Amino acid sequence: MYEKPVIQLDLNATALTAAGVGIQPDWKLDGVDLAPFLAGTNAASPHETLYWRFGKQMAIRHGDYKLVRYDTNADTLTGANGQPASSAQLYRLSADIGESKDLAASMPEKLNELQAKWDAWDKGNQPPLWGEGSEGKAKGKKAKQEVK
Repeated sequence: MYEKPVIQLDLNATALTAAGVGIQPDWKLDGVDLAPFLAGTNAASPHETLYWRFGKQMAIRHGDYKLVRYDTNADTLTGANGQPASSAQLYRLSADIGESKDLAASMPEKLNELQAKWDAWDKGNQPPLWGEGSEGKAKGKKAKQEVK
């Protein structure tokens, strides 16, 4: 069992390395080869920070802390379209793995620190292609209208 945080994007780098493919820097893979970590030859953590984005939903895990904005349909359970993302919620995972105590109001400095890290990471990303806040949805509708 491996207990340090990893992300599904690590599977690409791990599989390519296992297959003997030399990973090129210009591929800009987000994942890392997990083999040395799993084998115990590298005792460090594969990631200091993990990032996620889906439309307006986002999350960042940095050390013990996680900042998240999620689809509010998880709260309403209505299935209605166009529900906004939640407000920012902050958790200290080492003390609250179940994410039951939101620390956003009591730790605004940590919230701002994580949001700034996430914003800096997101600047290098392409705009979302799907989900709320995506540019791809509008392009798809426009393209269909032009074909008619």
